[in-house]
Amino acid sequence: MKQTYLTGITTTGTPHLGNYVGAIRPAIEASRRDDINTFFFLADYHALVKCHDPELVRQSRAEIAA
Repeated sequence: MKQTYLTGITTTGTPHLGNYVGAIRPAIEASRRDDINTFFFLADYHALVKCHDPELVRQSRAEIAA
């Protein structure tokens, strides 16, 4: 039976080395495995709790998705 991974990234700020090492790289590695179902999301609404400027959240979302 396959394991299932679900993880998300809050879209507040430009991604940094900690994001890459702690979340992004492990997520990419898991997505390449045939024995794991992977699901990823960008937590836009959650970001609005920390940042009240929707334009900044939009910009950050584009940077993270890239």
